Amino acid sequence: MSISRRHFLLFSGTTFITVGTSFLPLGTKQNSHTWAKTLNSSNPSLSQMHCSTFETLKDKTFQVFTEGEEQLHLQLEQVDDLGQSQQLEQFSLIFRDPQGQSLPQGTYQIQHRQLGRFSLFLVPTGEPTTSMYYQAAFTRLLV
Repeated sequence: MSISRRHFLLFSGTTFITVGTSFLPLGTKQNSHTWAKTLNSSNPSLSQMHCSTFETLKDKTFQVFTEGEEQLHLQLEQVDDLGQSQQLEQFSLIFRDPQGQSLPQGTYQIQHRQLGRFSLFLVPTGEPTTSMYYQAAFTRLLV
């Protein structure tokens, strides 16, 4: 049996999202009102967070926990909506550490009082001057 690369990626991406995330009840549409109710659960999931989730938290402080449970405080500086179609959502978050502490690229536990605690992959960006910047990029299939 022959399968195209596109179909394989679409199938495996959809399978990964299906297995790795929790879903809303069938027939429920995800919108700005739905995510607010969903995020009030004690176990937040990135699959339930969208660009609009983070736009409301611009300039707010997030706690970042390192492996040794050291806490850093990052400010959400920028939320970039990179486009959305019926099948795909893309956006980017830029965080700033005003103390200029440097974290290596990796997955960290992030906490915000409205969103709870969740894992996020952060990449240091730019040259450190007085502040350090980190980016989290999202490309998500909308199923």
